[in-house]
Amino acid sequence: MALSLSPAARENLKDIFVCFSLGNLIFVRRWYDLEILQETGLDYLRPGPASSTLLMSTLLAGLLLGTIFWIGWQWARQRGGLWIKFAHGCFLMALVFPLESVRRYWNAELGHADLATNMALLSIEALLFIGLILALRGNPRVVRAGRHVALIMTFMFPALMIDFFSSHLNAEPDSAFQPKPPTAVQAVRANAPRFIWIIFDEMDQGIAFNHRPASLQLPELDRLRNESLEADRATQTARYTGIAMPILVSGRPYRQTEVKGASRLDVFPEDSSEPVHWKDEHTVFHRARELGVNAALAGWYHPYCRIFGDQMVDCFATSTSQAGRALLRERNAAQEGVLGMTAFLYRLQIENIKDMYRFDGVSGSERLKEIYLQGLQQQEYFQIRDHAYAYAVDPRIGFLMLHFPAPHMYAIYNRSRRDFTLDSTIDYLDNLALVDRTVGELRAKLEAAGLWDRTSILITADHGLRPELWQGHYGWNQNMERISSQSASQLVPFILKLGGKTGHRIVERPFSNIVSSDLAIAVLGGQISTADQAADWIERRTADSVSSSNHPASPGPSGSR
Repeated sequence: MALSLSPAARENLKDIFVCFSLGNLIFVRRWYDLEILQETGLDYLRPGPASSTLLMSTLLAGLLLGTIFWIGWQWARQRGGLWIKFAHGCFLMALVFPLESVRRYWNAELGHADLATNMALLSIEALLFIGLILALRGNPRVVRAGRHVALIMTFMFPALMIDFFSSHLNAEPDSAFQPKPPTAVQAVRANAPRFIWIIFDEMDQGIAFNHRPASLQLPELDRLRNESLEADRATQTARYTGIAMPILVSGRPYRQTEVKGASRLDVFPEDSSEPVHWKDEHTVFHRARELGVNAALAGWYHPYCRIFGDQMVDCFATSTSQAGRALLRERNAAQEGVLGMTAFLYRLQIENIKDMYRFDGVSGSERLKEIYLQGLQQQEYFQIRDHAYAYAVDPRIGFLMLHFPAPHMYAIYNRSRRDFTLDSTIDYLDNLALVDRTVGELRAKLEAAGLWDRTSILITADHGLRPELWQGHYGWNQNMERISSQSASQLVPFILKLGGKTGHRIVERPFSNIVSSDLAIAVLGGQISTADQAADWIERRTADSVSSSNHPASPGPSGSR
């Protein structure tokens, strides 16, 4: 028997659907984030399996707001007359918000305003404003059209739920996010040489050393430089961490990288047309193991332990908080829980509404996001620092790689206070001061453990400062604009302190820091023990690279590259 509803019941059902649709349209940015999060490639940057908290929070937020809309409409309909007109106007204005929200979102994601898209969305918004005037004068023509659109949008909801459910069923197993079990600890001979390779993310040679601002003091780094080999013209391997770190770890140039899963990154060597699983490359960890050296790592951004954990005796890696807006919201939701995140979504929407009426170029919602990012990055630094210091004084570990999220923006240290107080006034220079503090603290711990004199240390970076990524963001100021325009470069630090040696040597010839992993193995293997030997080694490698367009890494046991 067919379901039969009275005209009044059908109208009430339509009202419910329209209000439900409108409530969810208000949170269209979050639905867009949720759709982005279905991409399996994002698993590589996730700390663990995908969380459903953001989906549940968005559903709850949309349902609550839809209920409020429905109650408001019933109240206005009971009173009739002017209140109906007022409710119609509110409905049309509510439709403007998701359109404007999408327009601003796309502009922010693209980094510029797409003329065609902006004109189309602004035209629809203009039509809704015209409809508002008509509605207040008793003509609900545009209101009826808006209701039809909202009803049609309701049918997208089941499709979205099916998509999310299907994505959940096809998600990678939890085991894909687990670090590989560590390898067995090898016996360590007495007074065996040790090597610590430190990569400070986005540390710029030009700003830190070559053209250092007078307001910045780096006493620990200067002390280390005076007893080390240093190069003032070492160049970065790539402009982004996603490819720069694989190049450094493998000691081999790559054209590009491609994420294949939570624990798989394919790399494309310059001398081959076929991609290779990064894990299968003859990396510095594998080569250290072949020398009988126990390797360990504490790092940022890449899921090193899920890829190389079985080549090391200890490993800690934390995912980056700067992996995109969608992943940030997912991570935030997982920390806050459903109710906490629902409340935050409402706060975020209030800031978005305020942004629509701001003309000073400041976005309250972006500011909230960046303040949250700043705090997360500071916590990531603390975690890596604590593991780094523990690994550094473990005498069983002969090779240690440290990848710190500093001085990469956002600023997470206050150099004037010498503490970790966070605000909008601290900048990249403060993070350079944090690098200096980290080097000093690490040195003190090695000296206290009696390991300083037999430990060699190499300090470098994956890439220099990229002002174009940070201009206009939290912590960027006129002082940084001036400094970066004069001093930012593609040069990265290259400071090599050899165990038991204090001689100072400067390498003036330009070279790529792609040689870092091979240099570490040469020191551990006893081929280099003095600054002069290191300088000669770099000179030979640089000369070789001039005669060859590619710089090959040492082949693995099978000869594969």
